[in-house]
Amino acid sequence: VSTQSTGSQVSIMSRQFFVGGNFKMNGNTESLTVIAERLAKKDNDLDSSVEVVIAPPACYISSINSLVSGKDTVNVSAQNTHESEKGAFTGEISCSMAVDCGAKYVIMGHSERRQNKGESNQQKHKK
Repeated sequence: VSTQSTGSQVSIMSRQFFVGGNFKMNGNTESLTVIAERLAKKDNDLDSSVEVVIAPPACYISSINSLVSGKDTVNVSAQNTHESEKGAFTGEISCSMAVDCGAKYVIMGHSERRQNKGESNQQKHKK
C-alpha cells in the first residue's frame, strides 16, 4: 500500500499483485487445458487481489483465453510479438494478432531471445 498526497487530502493506493507463468515451448492442448480450467474455477482459492497471467505458446493463446475469459483475475499473455504489424515474417505474430487471440499482455526482453536470436534493446523497444 502506498500513499499519495493531493494538497490537504491523502489517498491510499493499493498495489495489484501480479504472478505470471511463461510456458515457453512446453505444454499441449490437454495439459494447458487442465491448468486453465483450474485457474478459471469459480471455487478455486486464488486471492482476488492477485492477477494471474499465463503465457502459453502462441498456437494455444485463443483456446486458453476462451477457458479463462470469465475469470477477472486471470489473463493470457503472448510470449513475444514481432515489431511489424504484418509482412513476410514466417512464424512471427504481431501485437494485433495476439490481441485478436485474446492476449492482454506480451512478454518482452527475454534473455534467451537476446542470446539465441541476437535481439537488442532497440528491437525490443520497437515491439
